[in-house]
Amino acid sequence: MKPRLKTYVPVRQWKKTVLLVVGLIGCLAALPQSFVGYGYDNYSGINGVILNPGGLAGSKYKVNVNIISFSALAGNNAYELDKKNLFTLKFSHLSEGNGYYKASNTSYKYLYLNTDILGPSAMFNIDKRDAIGIITRVRSIGNMFNLSDPLFRLMGNPDPSYYNTNIINRSLQVKTMSFAEVGLSLGRILKQTADYRLKVGITGKYISGISYGSISTGQMNLNIDPTNKITNFTGDVNVRYTPNMDNLGTGGSIRDALTKNSGTGWGMDLGLVYEWKPEFDSYKLRLGFSLTDLGSINFYNSPNGQNYMGTLTGHNTSQLVKSDTESVNQYFTRLQDSGLIVAKGSSSRVKAKLPTAVHLNADYHIYKKIFINADILFNTVANTNQLTPNYITTATITPRLEKKWFSIYSPVSYNVQGQLNWGAGVGIGPLFVGSGSVMSNLIKSRIQHADVHVGLTVPIFQHNKNEEKKEKKDKKKDKEDQKKADTLYRKILITHDRDSDGVVDEKDACPDSAGPIQLLGCPDRDGDGVPDNKDKCPDVKGSPNFDGCPAPDSDGDGVNDDDDKCPLVKGTLANAGCPPIRTDLVMSVSRASNRIFFVRAKANLEKNCLKELDHVVSVLKADSTLKLVIQGHTDSEGTDERNAALSVRRAMAVKKYLMAHGIAEDRLETHGYGAHRPIASNETAEGMAQNRRVEMILRNWQKK
Repeated sequence: MKPRLKTYVPVRQWKKTVLLVVGLIGCLAALPQSFVGYGYDNYSGINGVILNPGGLAGSKYKVNVNIISFSALAGNNAYELDKKNLFTLKFSHLSEGNGYYKASNTSYKYLYLNTDILGPSAMFNIDKRDAIGIITRVRSIGNMFNLSDPLFRLMGNPDPSYYNTNIINRSLQVKTMSFAEVGLSLGRILKQTADYRLKVGITGKYISGISYGSISTGQMNLNIDPTNKITNFTGDVNVRYTPNMDNLGTGGSIRDALTKNSGTGWGMDLGLVYEWKPEFDSYKLRLGFSLTDLGSINFYNSPNGQNYMGTLTGHNTSQLVKSDTESVNQYFTRLQDSGLIVAKGSSSRVKAKLPTAVHLNADYHIYKKIFINADILFNTVANTNQLTPNYITTATITPRLEKKWFSIYSPVSYNVQGQLNWGAGVGIGPLFVGSGSVMSNLIKSRIQHADVHVGLTVPIFQHNKNEEKKEKKDKKKDKEDQKKADTLYRKILITHDRDSDGVVDEKDACPDSAGPIQLLGCPDRDGDGVPDNKDKCPDVKGSPNFDGCPAPDSDGDGVNDDDDKCPLVKGTLANAGCPPIRTDLVMSVSRASNRIFFVRAKANLEKNCLKELDHVVSVLKADSTLKLVIQGHTDSEGTDERNAALSVRRAMAVKKYLMAHGIAEDRLETHGYGAHRPIASNETAEGMAQNRRVEMILRNWQKK
């Protein structure tokens, strides 16, 4: 069996200490958006107000009381869990390699864990224009970002190939906070006409901090040998956590931590809803905008919550591991007394912002009780913020069937970490239950994301005589419409389709010869997509570009004119029917490409590469038939979206230089491939430098 690595302070501190310092993250759980798929239902009541207080006034309810609702989510790109363990809820026997596994990706690792518990809460419609709501709520939000893959491979069951390796990790962020809140919501219909309704809402909330913890680093350097001896470690680690976590590990309990005040703050939500209502009692389109969790919490900071510096050589990693008999306070005291870390100072308070987010929402009424909802949650807190955990920017599409006592919804969501999830939920009377990922997890063998929400409410509906009359009228009209449709269909089928091909004679271009609908009812004997009445070779499969006849080879080079980029000039199959380009020119442009590199995260051309581009200019000017394809590339640092944009900018930088030196724009074609086409390993600085490049390819034909 491989030796289990007990590694240096930042990692093990995260693995053992942080889970105690900020341990409430584990006992409270999570989600980037609460009640995925349910919150924008017209019968979500007070549960929808936490997403947009603008929906408070003019709701379906006279009174709506939430008894208890719970929403939780967890996701990461570091580990994968066997699906069977999630659905059986059996975790105690699991270990790495037996039930859960390290993911194979080499990206920087991230983790998010959040919960949202909506306690006893209620909303009341005061009159036709105004409403009020009272909210009690407990949340826990946690993130980890920027854990490098080599460092991750040394955690848990270590990968021996990373021993005796210089590992660099930049800007590791671990952040979590738990807090309770009491809120008062006010909603009002600002304006209502026969065609539309405009509503606004605001929620003010008092925040009581439960726990807080964060770890952030600058650049850390680490080298460990197979005996768990630290060959080299240098780095700064900034630790912040609330004092109620200090005694965990020696008699202190989570219950004790929960009962001690950790800080206070104030928050606010703002919301706006516009409903387009061509029919008086229901909208056709509803648009929503809200800004949630404006504000901050001023947490107390433990005396051990300081900026620490570590420079270690020759120490065993076991010296840096917190023992089960140590409290958190004793652990930090031991590390400082033994000289393993040096404190550089701290403050007595930590001001953490609330996880501020912008919500954009559109709800479209398709037909009867069928709706489709589109929602985007924009996180406004940067991942590099050292103190504040944040939600994950997520886009969600949710079709639903919605009735007063029954609803079904199926959200499909995609977040900026690249996770695509498909879920389902149901509401029956006062109970609702669902998940934003259950369907996608059912079709996977291993999962990296899971969530669930469930709630119990007491609904008291508005009495709407107009709506009841409309429902009866709609049912009667549906029966009449169906009867008319059946009669009309039979009449057309019997009297207006002579060749019985499914195309009525009025629209049939060949009413006496059966043919496919795509060809307006005309036959096509050779199946080439050209109807026989327009096909000059009706019994030989041909090309639509040549009236149904086989494409010729005008220049006799073995490439038919449909595929030939140079149909009138003899060429080669390898060059798409165009004459071959001189090998020496191709090689010289390729060599020039190999000498153009970029600074990390930049798209500026370096001075030492300009002479290479000048050579390319001379090649293109010497032969006006030549064109150039410019492909931009990046290393693996950063997100896929960032790298895609950066690679395009690098290709465009080359294009702009060539244009500035007399090359026409229509001779230059650019593409950006991000980090998806590396030519060297991204595990080393040298390999990453090679991948920050452009490639230039000569052509003598224009892409169609």
